[in-house]
Amino acid sequence: MDQSRPHSDYVARDIDLGEDTDWWTKPNALPPTLQTRNKDLRYEMDETPHADGGRIVIQKEVYVLFHDYSQTVISVRYDRDDPSNAALTQRHEAPPSQPRQDQLEDFQTQYGAKIFNGVKSREGAIVGDGDPMSLIKELFTLVPEALLPVGTRAFGCLVYANLANASTQLFDEIRPGDIITFRNTRFQGHKGGLHQKYSMEVGKPEHVAVVMDWDGTKKKIRAFEQGRESRKVKLESFKIGDLRSGEVKVWRVAGRSWVGWAPQE
Repeated sequence: MDQSRPHSDYVARDIDLGEDTDWWTKPNALPPTLQTRNKDLRYEMDETPHADGGRIVIQKEVYVLFHDYSQTVISVRYDRDDPSNAALTQRHEAPPSQPRQDQLEDFQTQYGAKIFNGVKSREGAIVGDGDPMSLIKELFTLVPEALLPVGTRAFGCLVYANLANASTQLFDEIRPGDIITFRNTRFQGHKGGLHQKYSMEVGKPEHVAVVMDWDGTKKKIRAFEQGRESRKVKLESFKIGDLRSGEVKVWRVAGRSWVGWAPQE
């Protein structure tokens, strides 16, 4: 039996393909089970018609990328004049392997530097409707050849991950133009010359910003953000050593080829 086995270690797995809904006849549509999951996936599709014995047969490929960068590829083959007569299949791909350090550095040169210059030039401005993702979406227009964010949860190759300072991972130095995300985080500590106590919640449930610099000794990140305390783009600092709960991740914007996707035409 050539069936896909369940994948406990990544998100992509067999889904209900909605074979009784004819979703494939609608432009840019997904199977119904995926249509409400915009926050944790991104998708693209190819559609190719060809003649087959006097009929026009459409071959449609839907590439669904999940927030852990695993993929489900759905193939639909159907008769243009009888679209309910369709053959559907699905296959799944594990997330790509972590890039080497030299590849991560190349991504920063290609994409991160442009994103950093873009956010710096927008300091003090209101981008879009002033929310955090509006800023990120505009900055990605500066790097059209990069892999776009997966919903609101993933922004490229993972560079750094910190879960409440109980568990940390670092794959490369945190660099300008990296994207930093906060999920349900709380910071608590002392700051300033008088060592005043402070407590700060960031990302209830999510927040996203762009790294300006990282001080590894002080474990402090400065980042450009908007939509949290102000609708304008401004610089804020976060003392990662003061993280008490929640999750901080830093992402390196990557090329499309990292997940096997062709360059945009």
